[in-house]
Amino acid sequence: METPRTTPVDWKVTRTDFWEIRSALNPAGGSFVEFTSRIGVSEWPLIHMTFGRNPETGRLKPAKGIIALGRIAFGVFPVGQLAVGIFPVGQAAFGLVFAIGQAALAVTAVGQLAIAYHLAVGQLAVAKTAVGQMAFGKYCVAQVAVGEHIYTRKVKDPEALRRLREALPLLGRFTAG
Repeated sequence: METPRTTPVDWKVTRTDFWEIRSALNPAGGSFVEFTSRIGVSEWPLIHMTFGRNPETGRLKPAKGIIALGRIAFGVFPVGQLAVGIFPVGQAAFGLVFAIGQAALAVTAVGQLAIAYHLAVGQLAVAKTAVGQMAFGKYCVAQVAVGEHIYTRKVKDPEALRRLREALPLLGRFTAG
């Protein structure tokens, strides 16, 4: 059997007013489908989605777009197992502003492991203001906390809650004090 790299690929290409859809069967098994919007900004399509392994290379093809969806995704709003961008969502999410993921890294991050500069919320949270089961930072609210101002079952520093309310303005509407 020939490898995916040497086998000619029989691409099926469909074009609509909004999409270009490329699909092919992968000789190694499975299929590959790529949706690319025909509108975008510069080289970045508005929406780019990839599913499966590219039969020409045998590798995952990263999705790159304003909105990007794929196992590996780069963009303003990327969604994938590995998501890198401004507002990513993924198992591993690396963001410039905000990230959601099992492991999230950004200025503000939410995840099982959340590492951030400003605010982290997660089972393990590390940031200037950290909320979680375990939190490390200057201001921490957690079951187990390490920081300058902490709020736990045993230690109740009101400065930690004040800072949390400051970081999350809507929270103050739902909590007393």
